[in-house]
Amino acid sequence: MKPVDRPCWKRRWARMIGLATLVLVAGWFLSRERPPPPGPAPEVAKAPESERFSPAPPPAPAAPPPTVAVDAPKEAPVPPPVIDAVTVEKQEVCSGEDNLISVRAHSPDGNDTYLHSTIGTGTGMRVPLRVWLEPDGTYAQPVVTVFGKDNVSTTVPVPRYTVKSCEPERLVEVLSRRLPNADEDYEFLARIVEVPKRDAAPRTPFTSVKYVWTFDDQHTVTTTAPTASHTLSGAGSQPWAMYLQHLVRVDVFDAKGRKLTGRSSMQVLNTSFENFDKKGVVTLLARGTPRFPELGGDGVVRQTFRLYHQWKGLVRLERVTALRARVPEVGAPPLPEEAAEVSLGVDVIPEGQGVEVTVSLDTKAEPEVSVVTYALEGNTLDGHPARGTFSVMRPPPRPTKENSTPITDPVLMAKVKKARELLGQPFVTDEDLWQLEREGRFDDLKVQREVP
Repeated sequence: MKPVDRPCWKRRWARMIGLATLVLVAGWFLSRERPPPPGPAPEVAKAPESERFSPAPPPAPAAPPPTVAVDAPKEAPVPPPVIDAVTVEKQEVCSGEDNLISVRAHSPDGNDTYLHSTIGTGTGMRVPLRVWLEPDGTYAQPVVTVFGKDNVSTTVPVPRYTVKSCEPERLVEVLSRRLPNADEDYEFLARIVEVPKRDAAPRTPFTSVKYVWTFDDQHTVTTTAPTASHTLSGAGSQPWAMYLQHLVRVDVFDAKGRKLTGRSSMQVLNTSFENFDKKGVVTLLARGTPRFPELGGDGVVRQTFRLYHQWKGLVRLERVTALRARVPEVGAPPLPEEAAEVSLGVDVIPEGQGVEVTVSLDTKAEPEVSVVTYALEGNTLDGHPARGTFSVMRPPPRPTKENSTPITDPVLMAKVKKARELLGQPFVTDEDLWQLEREGRFDDLKVQREVP
């Protein structure tokens, strides 16, 4: 009997089932060799550095040390001065009578060149001090203040002394001023002051006839007028310091020989020291003769100048420059100065009195030049720069009706007329009037002002 075949669809299903079974079995085997799914890596013990095959990474660079700001070293503060002694001239004075108070001090660091002081209301290291009694018989105790570098100071009271109830009838005040066109020339004025008193008997008038002036250098001047002039030079007469100390005395006499005395202390800033202290420059000074420029008959202004300084040792001049200032026409802009290097005929300025030079300005040859300024440049032997200037000027024109304003004040007109008579001059200046006024030469003028 012949076998019968299975249908075709059954055979295809059988093949597909067999293939699927084979795929499932193969996948199961492959899944057993697959690594575990991703997750945290297990810790693995590291081998010692000597057993590693790869070199160790280089160490990280060390962090730089922290930066610390370092301040520049500060200068030590200037110590205050030490007051060694304060002395009084008299242990007993009348109320209002002056008593000379002197102070002696030093700087702990040895730098005494800046020392200066005030005593009561006066300035200086020696001050003629006046105190007045109060109604209860007491007086306000003044103090002494001494200043050093940078104005650091120390203050102490003035030692007490006896002030009696008596009072002088008259006092002498000494006033001073620096003269124009001068650096060390001063004028002094003595003024007699009547002390007011109640229920006092009439006083005998005091009419001065002579004034005897005494200065620090013991130089004495006798005048019949209440004024005197003197050169208060600091070069060589006092230590090189920021302030120069002076004490001026005047004795006033009347016709009967009675005497009144006045004193004044002066504490003058030494600009030469200040320039060297602040700028390191030695100052060259100049003093002109005559003090005011005068126009000669030939139209030439001639002046002699003494060049000097306060430095120890000579100064060598290296350059002198003449600066000419020109007067522009009315309404025109200012003209620039003309500079030219010139020679004064001197190369060295010695210490002490210095050296004299003569300069001139020819107003006819240079009618537009108003002033010639000489700028001096040099050096000391030890290398410090030295600088200074002086000028020769064209004097103002003589007064005329066209260039002057008429005087309408009768008092001023009377003073001008008397000044012309006293001085024998056709013209007088404000300086002439001021001088005669201080000398009391106008005291007898009786002029009535017009009342409008």
